Amino acid sequence: MERIERALETISGKADRALITKRENIYYLTGFMPTVTAFLFLTDEPVLFVNEMDIESAEGCGIHVDVFKKVSDVSEMVEPGALAVEPSMPVGLIERIGLGSDFQVMDPIAELRMVKDREEIGRMDKALKIAEESFKEIEFHGSESEIAARLDYIMRLGGSEGVSFDTIVTSASRSSMPHAVPTSNDLGSPLLVDWGAVHSGYHSDTTRTFVESEREHEVLDILIEAKREGLRAAKPGVRACEVDSAVRGVIDEYGYANNFIHSSGHGVGLEVHERPSLSSDDKTVLTEGMVLTIEPGIYLPGEFGVRLEDMFVVGGGVMNRLPDHLGWI
Repeated sequence: MERIERALETISGKADRALITKRENIYYLTGFMPTVTAFLFLTDEPVLFVNEMDIESAEGCGIHVDVFKKVSDVSEMVEPGALAVEPSMPVGLIERIGLGSDFQVMDPIAELRMVKDREEIGRMDKALKIAEESFKEIEFHGSESEIAARLDYIMRLGGSEGVSFDTIVTSASRSSMPHAVPTSNDLGSPLLVDWGAVHSGYHSDTTRTFVESEREHEVLDILIEAKREGLRAAKPGVRACEVDSAVRGVIDEYGYANNFIHSSGHGVGLEVHERPSLSSDDKTVLTEGMVLTIEPGIYLPGEFGVRLEDMFVVGGGVMNRLPDHLGWI
């Protein structure tokens, strides 16, 4: 109930109540993760509406739980007054509930989720351990798709509830595409792997690149320096955009400014990408307890790409244990 009370404080003065439908936010507030659509009405006496398939799992979450058979059952809970809905709520669902225009869009739970408590950090640390130990078990031979499949399988055997995202394994000239999909191509150099595990709903996110040639090593060394500069900058009270600037400044100094084409990092938690973003336009002030990634990358189209990504706790240091430099397999 403490998180629900904090959520109500966040919307106080802006709305009388909120309708929460995003499954990660419902889990954050109640400890119950819906498998299908659910509706959480945040009021002084909160009510959670779930599908019959979820009722057994939802019972015991600490608030009143009821079953809805059709959306019109939920519509009856919509009373006159200022109602807040999340930006992720589909327009079609808003129309089916019959909200009309009598609502405002707010994202109060995302703000609360930015700062993690000790239990949340512990869950992410466990997810990270599963991911890293699984990575160490991989024998790197065969195709990109085979490596991705092995890694996913070993993480599952190691206790992961799934994968944080579709595992990225890309090599040779295809490594210049940050989100390349694994193919049946045999492994080449460099070999970039971006992967993550899930524990108790919480995610991990790591990238490592095996390098072979002298130039690939030089690029990786630049990214190690950029990562360290970003970590030095990422202190409580510093804005997210200032960390991005610190990382980008190192890469720019070596002449690769146009080859770093994404943000310097992002929040991690119940989703693999959460607020804040370590980007030039995010003015969020970092707070102790935030868990973020820092992920500098240099991509040379038609040649190769290298990325390095670690998780860290603001005010608490790097969580990863794998070395930055990985010897070629």
